[in-house]
Amino acid sequence: MRTSERRQLKQDKFTETTKETISWAVEHRTVLIWTLAVAIILIAVALGSWAYWNHRNQLANTALGKALETYHAPLRPPNTPASGEEISFATALERARAAHTQLQEIANRYGHTKSGQVARYLAALTDVELGNAKGGEQELKKVADSGDQDLASLAKLALAGLYRNDHRDKDALELYRDLVAHPTASVSKPLAQLELASFYEATKQNADATRLYQEIAKDNPGGMAASLARQRMNQK
Repeated sequence: MRTSERRQLKQDKFTETTKETISWAVEHRTVLIWTLAVAIILIAVALGSWAYWNHRNQLANTALGKALETYHAPLRPPNTPASGEEISFATALERARAAHTQLQEIANRYGHTKSGQVARYLAALTDVELGNAKGGEQELKKVADSGDQDLASLAKLALAGLYRNDHRDKDALELYRDLVAHPTASVSKPLAQLELASFYEATKQNADATRLYQEIAKDNPGGMAASLARQRMNQK
């Protein structure tokens, strides 16, 4: 077959394919239009969602910043009037009550944001500080079950302390061991081990406490955890 004939066959094939494509497009014009419309809508929704969540994150961050000012506000000396220059409180309970109100509102309104989750954790701590241990425990459990590993670890550590104060030693021990086995950036293995060793001391399991302190000192030479472990062993 000559070159001109092959070229003509290719051209005829291309023309036939193009006609088929155009024919299909004409026949399915409505489908194509709706598909394009849906794609445009999805893109618009995605951009709108990003803008919406970005705006909510900014609002949550701002609100959390104000709540933290309250949470960390200084306590005034007795019989000292409040100053208009900076926020302060007469008692720790007064400060906890004010902070809790702000933090709980942030948790309720922006619970799906990072700042909202942090607010829920801190609101749980202020709940406990205000004497509502049951409410604080429930909120800490929510944070402990969340997908944020760092916050979950902090919540578990707080829960373990809550259980210790309530003489629920089995529950506290389970959490401490879990934290040792699954360290995070917020609750490192040495920190969890120190808390577990402290628990052993408090429950008169001195041999286990000493063993753990020795392990901490061996695994973290020159570190702060090792220094604390040796200091506690010397105090025994």
